[in-house]
Amino acid sequence: MPTYEYPVALGLAYILLVGCLIRAFFVFVGLPASVGVMLSGFIFQHFFQSDLFFARDELQGLSFFLVLLIAGLEIRSKDLQAHIFVMALLPASCELIGIAVYACKVLEYTPVEGMVLGSVLVAMGDGLVIPKMKEFSQTFPDHPLPRLVFAWAPLEASFALTAFGVLTGLASPAHQAPTPLGTILLANFLRLVATLALGILLGCVSCWFIASRQKMRILKLLFQDPATEGGKTEGFLVLISVTLIALSLGKGESGSELVPMGFCP
Repeated sequence: MPTYEYPVALGLAYILLVGCLIRAFFVFVGLPASVGVMLSGFIFQHFFQSDLFFARDELQGLSFFLVLLIAGLEIRSKDLQAHIFVMALLPASCELIGIAVYACKVLEYTPVEGMVLGSVLVAMGDGLVIPKMKEFSQTFPDHPLPRLVFAWAPLEASFALTAFGVLTGLASPAHQAPTPLGTILLANFLRLVATLALGILLGCVSCWFIASRQKMRILKLLFQDPATEGGKTEGFLVLISVTLIALSLGKGESGSELVPMGFCP
């Protein structure tokens, strides 16, 4: 019987969603909203506190993920022009290939191992650059550089993370028999398609829910007007929660994922 490690991202999503719902209920019945938030935290400490304490390293990774999410929210379809893709892909590709060549020639790695090393070491300074661009945009609100970086940084990070996932699948561990190349390529293709399809579905459902809070009577009673600051905060918390749920779906050791994809080795 395989053991399943509870994903921290999923637990955080539960805390945010339940806290948002309890807060909305307390506001609806005329009670202080802060009491509802504290009550949800008190309830979850009996189920999740120890897991959260031992997952401090994973929380650092989640902070990087949330930085990318916030930067991605700044992107519009019209921002994804050809020069943005060149800036996001060309420097990272050159760096990745350069590291791989060095690993093969000097460290005597195989080409696949060298590419995996390159995808690990390729520079992604999004966690530092994006906050700096936030400060820059406040000082110079009309300058085009922050919006350029907000569009470029998530694309570069997505490229590096996707390359790492694909290349890791090509490198068979020493204790396992090599997997046929065609099977690996098909598996990675199916993973990419399934990830994109699920992401689009969750994004559409989340946008519909956030936009419909004032159109459905029950949601209108529970949630604030989306045009207000409180309503915008609620929508943002819902979006983060759904994103954390999506992130946690594939968490777990190989063969013991929360949502296993049996057709992909």
